[in-house]
Amino acid sequence: MTTKTASTSRITIQRERIRLAAELMLPGGSPPFPCVLFVHGLGSGKDSPRNVVVANRLVEAGIAALLFDLSGHGESDDDPRSGHQAFVEDLEAVFDWATSRPEIDSERIGVAGSSLGGVIALEATRRRLIHPAALVLRAPPAEPHEFAQVDVPTLVIAGSHDPLLPMIRQAVTVTECATLAQVEGAGHLFEEPGTLEQAVQRTVEWFKGHLSGAPEPAIGNLGEVD
Repeated sequence: MTTKTASTSRITIQRERIRLAAELMLPGGSPPFPCVLFVHGLGSGKDSPRNVVVANRLVEAGIAALLFDLSGHGESDDDPRSGHQAFVEDLEAVFDWATSRPEIDSERIGVAGSSLGGVIALEATRRRLIHPAALVLRAPPAEPHEFAQVDVPTLVIAGSHDPLLPMIRQAVTVTECATLAQVEGAGHLFEEPGTLEQAVQRTVEWFKGHLSGAPEPAIGNLGEVD
């Protein structure tokens, strides 16, 4: 199977009776490609402008991107439970779908979770429902116990003005696999001038390093907290 140019496809992923709306973005070149699955925050969706920027940059770097609406969000079906467990099952279903696709390298799948999506990604990984090669979590409202038993290379990006930063600092100390990159001047949503670009750059570098074999990114110039 050969893909000559980049492409975007609207797809539906089935989780039992729940239909999850998604978009698969493939880079140009020959598959199978490494791929990053995006888990958006509460009240957001696959069209999150921040996630779309990251996804486009990944595709430019030769990495596929899969953005989807959690149940009860966007174009996905409602789940009567409408909560945390449903969202974890959404991610599990999307991950399973991705591993079955011939255009995706099942051994090189990463997950990018933003805000609540980061907590969902952590739980699914901790419970071994998914097996990502790398994680990037942007401003996750995660407590220390939620990082327990996570043994995947994990980059946590948080703004220096994010009220969640003290909790995030403490949480990443639970596992040696987590690295915290602090973006100076950024709030929770990275809306301040230039801050989103820094977060995007580090996200792409992290996934290139862990999914494509590029050199390990230097995180320290963002204000790394050990």
